[in-house]
Amino acid sequence: MDPARAVFLAIAFATHAFVGYTLVRAFTTADPRLGLLFGLLPDADFLFPAALEWPFVHRGISHSPFAWLVFVAAALAVRDRTVGLAVGFAYGSHLLLDSLSPKGIQWLFPLRTTWSPGLPIHNVIDTPLLWIGCLVLLAVRTDALDPLTERLP
Repeated sequence: MDPARAVFLAIAFATHAFVGYTLVRAFTTADPRLGLLFGLLPDADFLFPAALEWPFVHRGISHSPFAWLVFVAAALAVRDRTVGLAVGFAYGSHLLLDSLSPKGIQWLFPLRTTWSPGLPIHNVIDTPLLWIGCLVLLAVRTDALDPLTERLP
């Protein structure tokens, strides 16, 4: 894999995980590690064998409201509303961010259609702004940054 592509993917994965973590930490009482997991889960489709065809490709079935609904329903069935809400926020944040990017997501799955405003969401300007927004939300909505602010002069 091209080193530039590897760096891009690492930053994109970290961003999805951090946004999921932030939303779960800020708006639910669930374990915020659920945000890390479910913020990344749609990109598990990178693990699909290359020989598979649509919808088992990147941004296929796992990047659809159908998959979001399946995971939220499973969380509600197995756990409770708090976990269902956490899964919904984290998985949904991934879908929302990717739906803004030029490639879009499968909004009408199983129909093969994508629509996107074509925003370059994973770039050197938007990604840091997204991370700053998450840090601000953590600072405002939680005590997650207290250990850091105690160290500041």
